[in-house]
Amino acid sequence: MSTSTIDRLLKPYRTFGLRRPYTTRKSPGALKALIPIRTFGEWAEVKPGSVQVDRVAHCGESTADFYLNTLVSVDVATSWCECEVIWGKGKERVGTGVHKTRLRLPFALEEIHTDNGSEFINDILYPWCTKEGIGFTRGRSYKKNDQAYVEQKNWSVPRRLIGYDRYRSKAAYEQMQRLYGYVRLYVNFFQPVSKLIRKEREGAKVRKKDDGAQTPYQRLLASGVLDEAKRESLAKLYASLNPIKLRAQIDEALEGLWKLAERTRAPKPVNESEPEHAACG
Repeated sequence: MSTSTIDRLLKPYRTFGLRRPYTTRKSPGALKALIPIRTFGEWAEVKPGSVQVDRVAHCGESTADFYLNTLVSVDVATSWCECEVIWGKGKERVGTGVHKTRLRLPFALEEIHTDNGSEFINDILYPWCTKEGIGFTRGRSYKKNDQAYVEQKNWSVPRRLIGYDRYRSKAAYEQMQRLYGYVRLYVNFFQPVSKLIRKEREGAKVRKKDDGAQTPYQRLLASGVLDEAKRESLAKLYASLNPIKLRAQIDEALEGLWKLAERTRAPKPVNESEPEHAACG
């Protein structure tokens, strides 16, 4: 293959840019300057309420036109995870998703941390956080480790369960909502996670020490941030759950969702104005 042929074949891909070829939204620079940066090394000893937020696109092989998204929120201290399906990727709907996640959390939302996408850094979510007294920080551009906790959950929850197919229908939206209702219970009450305490280097080897596997629910109880009423409410919920039944419900919901996947390369336009949602706040 000649160099001119290589250049001709690569031309469509070079229009995306070199460092971040699959970015779906850009963020306004002026507003970014108002939001402090928080790096991967600044998460030690945080209390419940410090939440990392990210968006997972269910776009298949193309980011063109309309598709569903999942808003993933992870509490750094307890690993408590919430997933909210978003109709499209508009800032109003993402803001509403953050608000709905806040209402479901069993603890107060103290601060959120996002990447630099304009679905988060905009004139809706940032003023709302300021009004509600919620801290707002962001990671550095092109440094995914600054959002390491939510990036890990992006893979272990929506990607591992749902996959990489394209979803864009109302039926898929409703089915994904049903699925996440089961997933939040299964992940938070029955899936233990371990957290890194320290790393020690011995010559060429690095030994890692973790604190032992615990579920997010167990970590939340041990944190001491819950009042008695909330502890009793969660204890009743936990006692009513059956992990085997939950797993079966998740599998059933996934089977129904996979049937709604669209694998065509040229999707038809969908009206993003439905379903209706209220803006956050």
